[in-house]
Amino acid sequence: MKRTNTTRSALLLLAALGLAACGSDSDDNTVTPEPPQPEPDSISINDTATLDLAITQFDGPGGSVSFTLTGDDKLPVTGANAFQALFMGYPAAGPTSVKYGLTWHQSTQLDCTDPSGHCDAVLTETAAGEYTLRATGLDWRNEVEDFRAALSIAGAQVTTDIIWTD
Repeated sequence: MKRTNTTRSALLLLAALGLAACGSDSDDNTVTPEPPQPEPDSISINDTATLDLAITQFDGPGGSVSFTLTGDDKLPVTGANAFQALFMGYPAAGPTSVKYGLTWHQSTQLDCTDPSGHCDAVLTETAAGEYTLRATGLDWRNEVEDFRAALSIAGAQVTTDIIWTD
């Protein structure tokens, strides 16, 4: 009787193992392909190896410059925060310097390439690849009538050429 219980227990154990080992008998081994990655609609200033700057608007008396940045594959560049700018003001035609015969000018240079440093300007990204820079420390003389600005933007891999306003 003892032997029958052992045999019966062994058969029950084998049957249980057999049922547990049975998997699906389906032959469906198709692999669902991963969906394609969407094309990027912008690129970070630190990831681009090319950088093109185009000034779109300039307000000399107010000290603001609007511009666009494009990078690799002509994608809009996001995350710009390091720049150098030069704002210049000239008087109306008339009196000149006695020494050189040149008109005087007033200028303010901004070096905002160090994120921890002080900068008298605010750079705002208005849309992907579109920015407005506003100089906050300009104090033009009353005689200034003509304004110009120069701007250069820096990324981790590339810096734009200096671009002048018209």
